[in-house]
Amino acid sequence: MKKTCITLAVALSALAGPALAADIKPGKWEVTQRVAGDQVPPGMDKEKKRSRCVTAEEAADIEETLRQNWMRNGCESPDTDWDGDTLEWSTQCQSGERTVQSSGTMTVESDEHYTTEITTGTAQGQLTIEAEARWAGPCDS
Repeated sequence: MKKTCITLAVALSALAGPALAADIKPGKWEVTQRVAGDQVPPGMDKEKKRSRCVTAEEAADIEETLRQNWMRNGCESPDTDWDGDTLEWSTQCQSGERTVQSSGTMTVESDEHYTTEITTGTAQGQLTIEAEARWAGPCDS
């Protein structure tokens, strides 16, 4: 269970990078990510930083970008709902023989800053991935 939940959480955490709305700038984004929960092995609970180049096409349609990412990771098309600057979603994913529930929020603070929180897990335990992203400029060539 621990490996299944962690594998899916890592795959879903990739969503924190490309999940961008039209009022988010395309370009290089620096993402600081923290994982917490009862299924987190030692060492994975540390803060991680990474960067990602977001294309104008990815930034143009949040729901389509998220939908494509989830479906690539074995998840159903998500239920989504915008409330002001916050997008909420929920979906379920197959990971081996297990069905894993996932839900999250993305709050657009400004065109250069957003936060996400993704909770994923099964009846045996869950993980929460919190991320904060800041625009760092144009993508490297």
